[in-house]
Amino acid sequence: MSTEEQYSETGSTQTIAQFLASNKNNLLIAGIALILLAGGIYYYSNSYKPAIESEANESLFTAERYYNQDSLDKALNGDGLHLGMIDIADDFGSTNAGNRASYYAGRILLEKGQFQEALDYFSKVSMKDELMAAQVLTLQGDCHSEMEKYEIAANMYMKAANIRKNNLTTPYALIKAGIAFEEAGELNAAIKAFEQLRDDYPSERLTDKIEVRIARVEAKLSAK
Repeated sequence: MSTEEQYSETGSTQTIAQFLASNKNNLLIAGIALILLAGGIYYYSNSYKPAIESEANESLFTAERYYNQDSLDKALNGDGLHLGMIDIADDFGSTNAGNRASYYAGRILLEKGQFQEALDYFSKVSMKDELMAAQVLTLQGDCHSEMEKYEIAANMYMKAANIRKNNLTTPYALIKAGIAFEEAGELNAAIKAFEQLRDDYPSERLTDKIEVRIARVEAKLSAK
């Protein structure tokens, strides 16, 4: 179709050439804006983000070393020269290092008995690895359990158990789920969790006394 084709705008007709001529300033501004946007995206992806990631990794290195040495206060809050997990998580949350720092901060705060604060950091963690994702859910369940929110804890454990069934994380999540359901008075759900552990993971040492647990919960049901 030629540039002499017409289109209707506010009741009048213009050729495309006339439209371009009358709107050249607006089109120029839009073109410049697109160029600036593309340049900003390129700078963020290729310069700014790698620099921030590098800075975050440098800070995390020292904090992880303190964590591995069981110097939990320094790992969490820093040593005066280097940032701790909390500051790394808060300042670099969008980076991979910031994500890991949130995980470490949650674990340390859980060990210190600061359960709600631990939950706040665990909620920021995103793990692509399904085993690690299951572990984070289990740790969140531990926080709720420690705060005696047993039903919430049990549901978190079941979510962890089913995110990816495996011999490493699933049996522990299931036994925790059964215990939490029992504490919450959800006895049928507790039996179901215990039976899933017994039936799906018979070789696990956690199943040694599982029949005793099931019998105890069934007795509670019968006594109702």
